[in-house]
Amino acid sequence: MMIGSFIPAMQLRATELAFQIADPAPDPSFPGNELATSVLGWLKWIGLAGCLASLFIGGAVWGLSQVGGNSMQAGRGRSFALGGAAGSIVIGLGAQIVNQLSGLG
Repeated sequence: MMIGSFIPAMQLRATELAFQIADPAPDPSFPGNELATSVLGWLKWIGLAGCLASLFIGGAVWGLSQVGGNSMQAGRGRSFALGGAAGSIVIGLGAQIVNQLSGLG
């Protein structure tokens, strides 16, 4: 038996299960809803600003160190630049990731 033969059956069961679970709509009337929404917005903005700074600074360190012949610092700069890019992708897609994962359970 191949593992691929089990995948459609597992997907069918997951979709059947998803139709059975009630999915209540969020209640905007709870106390602190506006504060929670604004805090999450600020955290997202601060995270994206940090990722942008990491991308710019890491790129500058990477380029300057590469030209200067310092391969160890160039590697660190590359790590910071790629980490900033990956972080911005995760932050930007954070809401979609959470929604997809909540649909699985």
